[in-house]
Amino acid sequence: MPGSTSPPLPCAIVLILHDHEETLRGKWKQRKKNPRSLMMTWALVFLTKSLLQHVQ
Repeated sequence: MPGSTSPPLPCAIVLILHDHEETLRGKWKQRKKNPRSLMMTWALVFLTKSLLQHVQ
């Protein structure tokens, strides 16, 4: 939108996903203990990236 001060939605989503990925990297031992959580996280990332590619 012209004159909007907030960042575009795709940019904000990418920043949120990047921050989430950094948080998960810091919890590597917990990820190894919970493979279902890891699988769900990467499924969310994959689907979000696919959605963003279709929007552009």
